[in-house]
Amino acid sequence: MKTFNRKKYLWGILILSVIGVIIFQTNTQKPENSPEDFVLLGNQMGVEGNHLEASKAFKNSIRIDPYYIPAYLGLGISYGNLQKNKEAIDVLTEGIKLNQVHSYVPQMQMSIANILYKKMNNKISAVEYVKKALQNFTYQGNIAGVALAGQKLQQLESVS
Repeated sequence: MKTFNRKKYLWGILILSVIGVIIFQTNTQKPENSPEDFVLLGNQMGVEGNHLEASKAFKNSIRIDPYYIPAYLGLGISYGNLQKNKEAIDVLTEGIKLNQVHSYVPQMQMSIANILYKKMNNKISAVEYVKKALQNFTYQGNIAGVALAGQKLQQLESVS
């Protein structure tokens, strides 16, 4: 009888030890990168001129959180730098549709305007997007943004 109790005791200790190891490993494993982490990585890659890797980081951010708007801005800019102009406009537009009042919306609209004007020779649509950005910068009380959009609008309207 004593041998049986001793075996039960040893098995109990073994099981508790295994459970403890599993809990310890679970709690110490590195967590998955956040959308913010991928956007920071994408921004760094973009600054270094590696727009392909930047676009991959921004896509990973969107994969984790499809509503994380800064990732759409970064991906759109990366696509623009990769000469994927239509894809850039599509991504930026998608980000705007997801959250029309996000603080990055006017920047996204300015990015669309720049692509339309500089890369696609579409001055009329570019002016429309700059006007939208101007309106949103004004709504946000972003004086620097208002000045930037106003200057861009003046520049576009002076070009024949």
